[in-house]
Amino acid sequence: MEVFTGILTGILTGAPLWIWPLLLLLILLGLHASRDREMSILPYSLMPLIALSNVPVLIVQPEAGMAFGAWGLAYICGAGLGFRIQARWIIARRGLRAEVAGEWLSLAVMMLLFWANFANGVTVAVAPDLVASSAYQILFPALLGLASGSFLGRPVRILLWPNAPVATGYGRK
Repeated sequence: MEVFTGILTGILTGAPLWIWPLLLLLILLGLHASRDREMSILPYSLMPLIALSNVPVLIVQPEAGMAFGAWGLAYICGAGLGFRIQARWIIARRGLRAEVAGEWLSLAVMMLLFWANFANGVTVAVAPDLVASSAYQILFPALLGLASGSFLGRPVRILLWPNAPVATGYGRK
């Protein structure tokens, strides 16, 4: 229990101050995504930029080339999965606006990416031999790539969704 308390204290006191507002923002964005909503497609199309948050972690991996390779392959797979699953939540698209059903996947994936960086930091500190292993150099970046890639596939699916005829209401279920 003492080790866990030490790790938790280290996370709370050692993390940069800007991390906590970022966590709050990600939670609020995830909660917003859980509701049915009409939205502009353009800001949604910026979600793939979340992949940039992976770059600092990948660069410092002992085998950065292997890490980037695993991340890239998983990113492509994640984009395909995101593309496929987004169809469940699209209600209609009209020009540059879309109506989508609420979902919890956005919050889950954002939390996965946020906390994976913390987990990596803890692992680097307490088990550097594990971080140096080939399995870690492949699996950890692949997890990040799969999650990040989903944020590419989802707006692509919305952009390719057929336009619905203009109607006076959206007719939510």
